[in-house]
Amino acid sequence: MKSFTIKCAAFLVALLLLSSCSNDNKPTGPGNVVTLYFVGTVNGDNGSLSGSISFTVNGTTVTGILKVVTPAVDTQALTGTYNTGTKALNASGGGYTFSGVFDGTNRLEGSMSGTASGTFVTTKDDNNSNVAFCGTFTGSDDGVWNFTIDGTSIVGSYTTSSGSVGALDGTISSNSITINNPGGGAPLATGTRSGDNASGTWDNGAGSSGTWTGSRCN
Repeated sequence: MKSFTIKCAAFLVALLLLSSCSNDNKPTGPGNVVTLYFVGTVNGDNGSLSGSISFTVNGTTVTGILKVVTPAVDTQALTGTYNTGTKALNASGGGYTFSGVFDGTNRLEGSMSGTASGTFVTTKDDNNSNVAFCGTFTGSDDGVWNFTIDGTSIVGSYTTSSGSVGALDGTISSNSITINNPGGGAPLATGTRSGDNASGTWDNGAGSSGTWTGSRCN
């Protein structure tokens, strides 16, 4: 009986020690921090600026990179904050300020102010595979033509030299690009991607048409 009691006591001590070791390996921090990655493009008002932008959101902290293609090549580091409740992002650097809201699914977009004013559109880049294209369009109208390829989806915007802003949302199948017309009907634009370059034609269905071209900018 005494031997049995001693063995039971030893067993309980071993369990306590094992439990203590197990607890030491558990995280003691406030919880897991969600990291989000976004890649997209930036359009200046009246086509005054064109470039790519990327954000890394680590909890409430934001870092990013702005790569300007035109009017002059420039790269600026960005830092800022993210509100996990409202999903609002604010970041700045090099005189530029970006303010936007994440839709909670895939898209983060907003406005640019400071050194230049305009808009930006980004999408989540979970696999580090998004490719941003910066370019121009000419014809009946002209301006900046920027979009990001996110898997089989295309997300972007154009800004005319006269100040109009419109969406460039569509799809890509193999290397064939189709941009939806916001008004419905036939595509706003079609084109082809060839490596780091892309080009095609556009027609708004209302009498205006022309060509577009761009190259990878992220």
